Amino acid sequence: MELFKKGEKIGKYTVNDFIKKGASAESYTVYGGDDMLYFMKVYDMASIPKSQLLEGKEVPEIVFCKELNEERNDNVIRYVDNGGVRKGNKEYHYLVTEFYSGMLLNESLEKDGVFDVDDAVQITLCVLNGLSFMHSKALLHNDIRPSNIMLKELDDGMLSPTIIDLGHVSYMVLGRPNFMMGDLAPFFRAPETYRGIFTPKSDVFSVGALLYYLIFGKAPWEVDLAECGNDKNQIKAKVREARKEELVLDTEKVHIPDFLKEILRKALSLRAVSRFPSAAEFFNVLIDRLMPDDMDLPTGEQLEEEFKKGAGNGFDQVAGRDELKEQLRKEVIFALQNPEKAKLYQLLPVNGILLYGPPGCGKSLVAKSFAEEVGFNYTVLDASEFGSIYQPGVIDNLQRVFDAGTVKAPFILIIDEIEYLMPVPTVDNITKERVAVLSMMANCQEKGILIVATSNQPDMVDPFLMRPGCIDRVFFVSQPDFEARKDIFKKHLGTRPCDTIDYDELARLSDDFVAGDITEAVNEAAMTAAYMDVPISQKILVDVLKYKNPTYSTKTKIGFNK
Repeated sequence: MELFKKGEKIGKYTVNDFIKKGASAESYTVYGGDDMLYFMKVYDMASIPKSQLLEGKEVPEIVFCKELNEERNDNVIRYVDNGGVRKGNKEYHYLVTEFYSGMLLNESLEKDGVFDVDDAVQITLCVLNGLSFMHSKALLHNDIRPSNIMLKELDDGMLSPTIIDLGHVSYMVLGRPNFMMGDLAPFFRAPETYRGIFTPKSDVFSVGALLYYLIFGKAPWEVDLAECGNDKNQIKAKVREARKEELVLDTEKVHIPDFLKEILRKALSLRAVSRFPSAAEFFNVLIDRLMPDDMDLPTGEQLEEEFKKGAGNGFDQVAGRDELKEQLRKEVIFALQNPEKAKLYQLLPVNGILLYGPPGCGKSLVAKSFAEEVGFNYTVLDASEFGSIYQPGVIDNLQRVFDAGTVKAPFILIIDEIEYLMPVPTVDNITKERVAVLSMMANCQEKGILIVATSNQPDMVDPFLMRPGCIDRVFFVSQPDFEARKDIFKKHLGTRPCDTIDYDELARLSDDFVAGDITEAVNEAAMTAAYMDVPISQKILVDVLKYKNPTYSTKTKIGFNK
């Protein structure tokens, strides 16, 4: 029988529906003062031993939920509020979290049957993303199982797997955990947890068991425990006996690829030392192995006209920008051109870089000059023309470019205006398109491919890409400096009829101008001179520059630098 009835007040919240009762807490949906629906968990403080409270007074789940939500991760339940109430002579604490419409994983499987491999992997990647976030905060979940994962329905009908129960979360400490273990799911527990040892690797085991469950419809090594009743020793013995058998990875109804069998064997190793060392490593391996090793690679002939050999003038064609060029030489190019020294000094390989800054500041020129400076084969994709990954055919076309780049390695793939190819999604869920692109880009340096991306709007680039092993380094390309501005003026005035030109003065007067501003100023001066039927003079150029303002001021530059 629930403690609080429909319509009853708990603090400023009104009970809508009772969900379930646990050993020391009850769950409800409630309405807030804003008439929005929320989840609420109410803890009976008298039923929780003081030894299981933080500092003898605070419910761990409330504290950990608040800690986790200091930063946002859409695969972990969102904290809203907490507080305390008294009813009769009893004290209750409550935790309020966002309400999600959707279905628990176990409910979904019971309703619609097992998931296909692709969907199972997508769900697992989301859970690993949330779990990696928790581990980065030095917290263990300790109870990953299907009934703790909600398939949250988003506004566009997509489903986002979310870890919704934090009732067994603990800090990463060795020794017996500070929570009750009797209600943990027996077949989702790592062997060492039966000895009271919980580590990041025990969470990895639980996610491996979750992936297995999604594909096969039951937990690994699962047997009937009905005869054990609530006897913990009998349950432990039965689980240990079942795990002496070989793990079943092929049935009459379910056949999975060999790479996934390898991943499941590693994640579900009964010896912790043989498992993935972390949830992040599990995530990366799963992403990497989504690409089959026996894929037929194209010869690259159909793309030949798009590919170039980086053998031009390199950085010599980029006037000025000495600081940026030195940064690129030191942080990226040196290791590429000196692999033995990079190995000796254990320099981390660079997988991808992003050049960002205001439009017209020369990012594309720097990117192409970079490829020529390195001397690798390269191609340039104009993302605004190539299309977004969410458009039909774009993923396949991008895959062909990567395949051809692998054949032509070492290879540099320049992606101009990458925000058009992979923009920030309207909702932060992990879609098959995002996973497909990450599977191409993540650790592509191992295949001899380096990503060089440019962007006018770095805040519009999908943050899914901005991670180690994908886009590793970010470089700001500012407006052209003094020498660069002189060079741009010379380039645009060199073949036109001109009087004697003082390029130093023009460069001083055009401080903060991007290349497009200088081009426009020269064109206006040329139009004036042509109308007057005279050569382009210093005076005409100066007059134009005096009334012309830069498109992007120094304030813009500071904004980009943040």
